[in-house]
Amino acid sequence: MGTADFGRIGVRRVLALLAALVALLAATASPAAADDGSLLGCGYTASNPFLRFLDPLPYTLLPGASFESGTAGWKLSGGARIADGNEPWNVSGPGSRSLLLPSGSSATSPPMCMGLVLPVVRFFSSGGTLLSYLQVDAVYTDASGGQRSVTLLPAALPSKSWAPTLPMLQLAGTLNALTLNGLTTQIWLRFTPRGGLLGSGTWRIDDVYVDPWKVI
Repeated sequence: MGTADFGRIGVRRVLALLAALVALLAATASPAAADDGSLLGCGYTASNPFLRFLDPLPYTLLPGASFESGTAGWKLSGGARIADGNEPWNVSGPGSRSLLLPSGSSATSPPMCMGLVLPVVRFFSSGGTLLSYLQVDAVYTDASGGQRSVTLLPAALPSKSWAPTLPMLQLAGTLNALTLNGLTTQIWLRFTPRGGLLGSGTWRIDDVYVDPWKVI
């Protein structure tokens, strides 16, 4: 078998994996609302804040993630703080504040019930420098009581003005879920600027939404 044949097989495998992922997303997203009208049985109210960006998934606002009432329940370090300025689409309602994340800082959200297999996270961000990015980690406690984390992909990329991130999810979720007692748990989201050639710069985030993908 020649090199070209190996290349074709590799491409087919990648396309097959992508097709399987798309099918899984579609199958899981279809029963998004539970029988009681709440989002995936967690008691959250579903909305479609990113519909104008061609994203039909149902989301719920992460606790305190409009930042209009401060950062109660959030853990901030390295100079992370509330600052003036709001994402311009006001998807969570009119506002004037956001969370500022300077270089070397980190912010961890309050816990939220969600499934670790495929939670989807999306928010608005601005800032950063060339080749920098904003890393988002799902932090959870495994069945043995140890704290673990997994990075959601893709990371938020730098932008001079406010922009919605791409939907972030945990591609290795199936493996990590084996450490849990069931497929749902309390999960914290941690936001950390990461540096490029010019450092990480200063970031702002606002209106963080989650599709918990809780198994019913």
